[in-house]
Amino acid sequence: MIWQLAPDLTPEERSAFSDPETTLALRGELVNDSKTNFTQRIEISGRFYYVKRYFRAGKYARKFIGRSRVRREWRNAGWFAENNIPTPRRVVMGEGNRWWGQYWGVIVSEEAPQTSDLHQVYLDSPEQFENHEWRHNMLRRLARIVADMHHKQFIHNDLQWRNLLVSFDNDPRIYMIDCPAGRSIYLLGNRRGVVRDLALLDKLGSVALSRTDRLRFYLQYRGITRLSGRDKKEIDRIVGFLKGKAHW
Repeated sequence: MIWQLAPDLTPEERSAFSDPETTLALRGELVNDSKTNFTQRIEISGRFYYVKRYFRAGKYARKFIGRSRVRREWRNAGWFAENNIPTPRRVVMGEGNRWWGQYWGVIVSEEAPQTSDLHQVYLDSPEQFENHEWRHNMLRRLARIVADMHHKQFIHNDLQWRNLLVSFDNDPRIYMIDCPAGRSIYLLGNRRGVVRDLALLDKLGSVALSRTDRLRFYLQYRGITRLSGRDKKEIDRIVGFLKGKAHW
């Protein structure tokens, strides 16, 4: 069994999440439920936390070999925090019975207040995108965060709008979440993972945003004011990636 606490826990957190039995007995608002995990929102001493419980360690061979999904998600959230990539604060991670019995895994993170995932914002509050100041500031900040992550040789590998938390103020905060598949890029100059991240962002961006907004995002991401020939080729790869038409 693994049970790992973050080093900066408050006394109230240490009491609430001291061991698996205490943590798994907590009950709160169900916010997500799927075949592999479910998440509850709970309150401890006036602060809110998300308790995400897993039913399996991963898919296929990942159930038994290598780091489990829980451990990879915890590790990558730690990488974000260490490298100043905004992500909700980690609290505790644990798992047990990986090779026998009924598997369980759990990750607890503190709530990023007054945020919602970007996909849900688009579905429930599409009028938010009509706020030019919010939209432009959100895209500029997102471009800066993604560029910083890529410059530090890391790719998210599932950088979709549902894995981004945003706030609704005109200078919105953005947080990366749900990143078990993220990894470092060990081969310098390898752009395929980078293009995948940008293509996944553009998957809904191509529906929710104008062509001008999408171009401005790319320019801000690259830190340039004009497209070069290389940039135009990369944009073609981004647009064609999910259609299977990206040429390398």
